[in-house]
Amino acid sequence: MVIIGASGHAKEVFDICLNIDNLCFFDNVTDFKKPILFNKTIIQSFEELQKVVIQKDFILGLGGVLNRYNLFKKFTDLEFNPNSIIAKNAQVSSSALLSEGLNIMSFVFIGPNSKIGKGSLINVHATVHHDVQIGDFVEISPGAKILGNSTIGAFSTIGTNASILPKIIIGENVIVAAGSVVTKNVPDNCMVAGIPAVIKKQLPKLEF
Repeated sequence: MVIIGASGHAKEVFDICLNIDNLCFFDNVTDFKKPILFNKTIIQSFEELQKVVIQKDFILGLGGVLNRYNLFKKFTDLEFNPNSIIAKNAQVSSSALLSEGLNIMSFVFIGPNSKIGKGSLINVHATVHHDVQIGDFVEISPGAKILGNSTIGAFSTIGTNASILPKIIIGENVIVAAGSVVTKNVPDNCMVAGIPAVIKKQLPKLEF
């Protein structure tokens, strides 16, 4: 099993994966003086990865919606299989629909009939209430609250301790600043902040 990343978030992911055999890390952007983390090898190139990894499964271990998307795509193109991790102390409804490649971290709450898109990160103490729809490669930061019947578009980031009120629709490629309270729908490709949150700037449309 390969954990993609070998920095802060990957360390937290590793703690959830302690019962998984044959773990290693992959990080080809950081210059490690000693390519070892928690007594596990840090693989530093795709060439090495193909040579030494037999079990072709991976877990995303990094933040940033585009980073997660790009590495998810790269690894699936290499025919690796995306795995999800769910912390033991997370509370996930039996009726929640979970996609592949997720990080559901410690003390997360995910309510009934919610849907979490692939590659998304639901970070510590975040709450996702009933009937919420979260798109692909969304990052819900620590302590954020997504209230019932809300929708979060793909590639959006909900900042630490932000609150999305019930039935709100957040577009794609949106950044909600930390501590904001969103009381009205938010269109695609913008950053909002404040209480109540207002548009602060436009973001470039994502091109793939």
